[in-house]
Amino acid sequence: MDCFFAETDNYKVPQRAAHTVSLMFDRNQQIVLPYMNRLIISVLNPELTSSLKRNILRILQSMEIPENFLGEIYEACYGFLINPKEEIAIRAFAITVLYNISEKYPELKPELAATIESVLSEPGCSPGVQSRAKKALKNLYSNSL
Repeated sequence: MDCFFAETDNYKVPQRAAHTVSLMFDRNQQIVLPYMNRLIISVLNPELTSSLKRNILRILQSMEIPENFLGEIYEACYGFLINPKEEIAIRAFAITVLYNISEKYPELKPELAATIESVLSEPGCSPGVQSRAKKALKNLYSNSL
């Protein structure tokens, strides 16, 4: 994790560490719990590299986000989702994080559904984002918007 959070000019060190952390997370989700706050603070950093952002969001989509960070994470993920220049995986993971938060706060569901529909209508919307968006919309609408 020291390599993951390392502030270095060599972007490859944290990038490779991020992949390793992701693989470790797949085997044991509890392994990242002591680093949860630090992961969240990192993903909120606008200077964070795409590879680290992608891996953190991949983790956050499967974890319980601490209550005190939900608002900030929602806003950040909303920004990732509506940015058509953001990487496909980041946008897709952001959809899942946003959906999970909306399960705790159902009043967010109408806005989230409208935003996802807007993203789907973008010219050139990637198949990866389309797939994740359609799945989220199906769940949003089936859980009575």
